[in-house]
Amino acid sequence: MEEKESSKDYLIIDNMGRVKVPSQLLEHANIHSSAAIQFLNYKDYIVMKQVEFPPVLLEENKDKNLIRTIDNLGYIVIPKILREIHDIDLHDEIEAKVLNESIIFEKKREQNKSPGLLKGYIEPELSELSLLQIKSGRIKLPDFVLKSLNLEEHMQLQFFIKGPDTIVAKKHSYKFLTEGKLFFTGQSRVIKKDKYLNIPKKLRIYLNIHSGDILEIKTIGEKLIIKKAIENDTLV
Repeated sequence: MEEKESSKDYLIIDNMGRVKVPSQLLEHANIHSSAAIQFLNYKDYIVMKQVEFPPVLLEENKDKNLIRTIDNLGYIVIPKILREIHDIDLHDEIEAKVLNESIIFEKKREQNKSPGLLKGYIEPELSELSLLQIKSGRIKLPDFVLKSLNLEEHMQLQFFIKGPDTIVAKKHSYKFLTEGKLFFTGQSRVIKKDKYLNIPKKLRIYLNIHSGDILEIKTIGEKLIIKKAIENDTLV
């Protein structure tokens, strides 16, 4: 999938830890004023994306899920813990651009300190990243996921685990043996009408996933990679 990138801007962190996001970037990322915004740390980047939360859930999970609200002028506070991780101080400049309906922030680097080829490898991977909220054990798969994995409604997916924090879903096959570092869980689910996929309860418990949590979803080869978005506790 080609990187969906709009214009690029350099923003300045103000005295309150805020940035003013240009309206052009907000429009490309489909972000509206007064929206709930989910932040997460992704390698060299800070990622923000609009999410949908009921009012009560937003209040209860504001700190846990690094959620902030963007005002009608485009100002939003970048969580302090993420600024510290990326060594971003007040009045620093950060690069901002749109990838896959997320706005990506990166600290402005001096030319001789550019990550060079490393950045080239990261950005295509990041362009495949989606942040999805899980509700009643289900997520709605984006069209780019279905297209890249050649999936349709009513197809069955098998679930594997990789390490302590990753679920991998693949098209159903009759090969149930361990595949490299993937371990078959014995769980499978069908893609439901309207592109919904149920994450088995056993695996939600494994990743400590609850209704309202945000998941990182991306595709690698023929695999759908599912991880829980980083929370405050894991960032410290």
